[in-house]
Amino acid sequence: MSLTILIRGQLNSIPVLSDACFTKQNYDVNTNTTLSINTPRGVLGGSIAAASAGLAYTVVPMTTSLMPVGLFVNDAAGAAFENSPAVASGKVAVMKAMASVEVDVYETRAANNGSDLAYAEGLPLYGSAQGFLSTETTASAVVIGVVTKAPSTSSPTLGLDMRI
Repeated sequence: MSLTILIRGQLNSIPVLSDACFTKQNYDVNTNTTLSINTPRGVLGGSIAAASAGLAYTVVPMTTSLMPVGLFVNDAAGAAFENSPAVASGKVAVMKAMASVEVDVYETRAANNGSDLAYAEGLPLYGSAQGFLSTETTASAVVIGVVTKAPSTSSPTLGLDMRI
């Protein structure tokens, strides 16, 4: 999974990853259909990082009860064939500060009724309970960004201008 930087904001590598960043399950949730049982555990590039309650300079996968601080740039676990700097250092870059990015992980179904979510340019994006971007307003009160490119079958990435 990935986050593509179009216009750079700030890359923050100060926070330490909590254990939950390496163990989070990403399949069997209402996300983009590219996620399956073969999707790696741990936070995914493009998912939402949150400030940890009670732990200084530590990030965790976002839930609706935590404040978002940015988007994870890379997967925490990495792929089996590549170097795994997050595992080695306990750190991963978090993009913040009004960047323009594209992500390939986002919610596709509403959590409250299972209907398909619509993405259109100009809609606000919120964080879901699973820590993925969503247009569902019941997910979180914090606006993560604004849709600048709606996903389509020919180009399934979601473009956004970040607001955090």
